[in-house]
Amino acid sequence: MPVDASSARHGPTLAEARQWSALAVATTGLAHLEATPPVPCQDAAGTRTTPRPVLVVADGAGSSSASDIGARAVVSAMLRLIETLEPQLAWLLDGPQEHSRETLKQFAELLVSHAQGTLIDRAAELSRPVRDLRCTLLLAVLGRERLLWLKVGDGELVLERAIPEPSSSSELAEGETPTLVPQLATLGERGKGEFANQTQFVDERLEVGQIQCGSETTEALTGIALMSDGAAEKLVSYDGTQVSGQLSHWLNDLRQERLRQRDLVRCFYSESFCRGTSGDDRSIALASCRLGDKR
Repeated sequence: MPVDASSARHGPTLAEARQWSALAVATTGLAHLEATPPVPCQDAAGTRTTPRPVLVVADGAGSSSASDIGARAVVSAMLRLIETLEPQLAWLLDGPQEHSRETLKQFAELLVSHAQGTLIDRAAELSRPVRDLRCTLLLAVLGRERLLWLKVGDGELVLERAIPEPSSSSELAEGETPTLVPQLATLGERGKGEFANQTQFVDERLEVGQIQCGSETTEALTGIALMSDGAAEKLVSYDGTQVSGQLSHWLNDLRQERLRQRDLVRCFYSESFCRGTSGDDRSIALASCRLGDKR
């Protein structure tokens, strides 16, 4: 990978080429608030839009006593690392050249290795075992041509694309533009929760084979959503095949500059959202671009 920023640049930065907005929030679940004593929020979420959009969500293990500290540390470390690695990301995601899956995999492993090191160092500072700080990790970073994503453990990654409405496409007169509608789809395999013994965490024992990662084209991409399993309870079906249209409403409000953190917090604590759920912490990171912007 190149380390010279000038050699890796392909035209304007993504932030310059498209107008992206981003927002993140993490809320304490009702089960944690009502516990004796109350348990702090073990989720953390963060976003940046410059020099390129990046979203990070971490969900601390419920059985780990300081996982709230670990989740916050990992999110901060990932945001900083992505900024530091901008020349490499420009080479990897912005140019027309397709890179091998192995190259993308190695880069994702580098990111996770840094997250592991962050927890190991933080645990040493606190004189705690790393297990006390372990957390899941979701990350998406956007380039001009491709999006890189990675996943350790549960939670959901969702992409929104603008596709022609089938009914309008078949009835178009010559020269007319089809009506675009949002299409939502998940990435990665499902996580089933810590206590089903199927969730992995970022800690010193994490193996390379437990890291999910991949890349997606940015063609027609209009929105990205990362969420912890607590938020996904009401937004994504258990098998990942159905995604709530609420995400598209939020993404549209975000691109229209109408969505605030308080709107998400109110929704997460609403009776309709809490009914029939586990009361787990809820975190989400969103990014959306204006529909008229071109790649």
